[in-house]
Amino acid sequence: MRMTELPDDGLPPFDPDAYERTLRMVSFLHHWFEPTIEGLEHVPSEEGGLIVTNHGHFGMDLPIFLSLVLDGTGRPVRALGDRVVFGTPLLRDWAQKMGAIEGEPETTIELLKDDQLVLVYPGGAKEALGDPHEAYRLQWDRSRGFIRTALRAQKPIIPIAGIGNEELYVQVVSKDKVRESGVGRLISKLLGDKYVFPVYMGLGPIPFPSDLHYLVGEPIYLPHGPEAANDEALVEELRQQVTEATQSLIDKGLRERERANAGADADAGAAAAADAAADADTDAGADAATATATAADTDADAVTDTDAVTAAATATATATATAAATATDSPGGAPHQPQGRAAHR
Repeated sequence: MRMTELPDDGLPPFDPDAYERTLRMVSFLHHWFEPTIEGLEHVPSEEGGLIVTNHGHFGMDLPIFLSLVLDGTGRPVRALGDRVVFGTPLLRDWAQKMGAIEGEPETTIELLKDDQLVLVYPGGAKEALGDPHEAYRLQWDRSRGFIRTALRAQKPIIPIAGIGNEELYVQVVSKDKVRESGVGRLISKLLGDKYVFPVYMGLGPIPFPSDLHYLVGEPIYLPHGPEAANDEALVEELRQQVTEATQSLIDKGLRERERANAGADADAGAAAAADAAADADTDAGADAATATATAADTDADAVTDTDAVTAAATATATATATAAATATDSPGGAPHQPQGRAAHR
């Protein structure tokens, strides 16, 4: 059952100006997450395409991803939304301003044939709200609808890996425990078990500032006609191929992040070692300077002591000579002969 009515042409309404304004309203999130994207050259410049990717926590990163694609390619992306979103007035209005559409196969096919870009999360709520040990592991085992849609529309599938979008919150109560509670049983009865959510915690309701990075893979063109959508075995084979290609992108992104973090740690370690070496050199130089100054003081003291000894010796010699002279001139000494008188003899 659709929650919204379609125009006569069968395409959901879209306001490009409202789309851009809405994304600008949440542009402050770029300062929080510092998002990056690579591989935008793989996004078709004009042709329609079905974008598939892993589901982040609560889809909180969706506006960021949409803005990155818009800024990098100039193309809007129509994201498929859950019926619960379109059944909630405020959420519906917000989603429609961002170009979101209800996840109906026929509507998606029409958009693709109209050469629009459409985003789908094959893992759905199960992937978005999975247990922590399932992070970055695609939950697409039972998802074949996106393959049928691409076959019927005869448009390529564009795999994209999201890195960091599954780390926005920390799970504090598992889905199993919530399901056993009274609230969980009520939600399961009214909406279905897939809407029983775990309990997550961030900075309050605000997600943690995880660095977001997206890798866009090469488009996957399915070499089969629309009738192949009815071949269950072939659909399953194609699902596995697309799932493996997307999982490989995710694994690549995780490896790159790990290497980048290791490099940053190594750089930090090298910088710390360089600082320590510089401090050691500074201390050694200070010690050497102190030792030189001490040696100079010692030499100066030695010189001063030598001068003192020399002065003392000189003074002693002078005093001795003076005493001798005084003794000769005194009455009790040897007779003194005047030089004039001796010369006349």
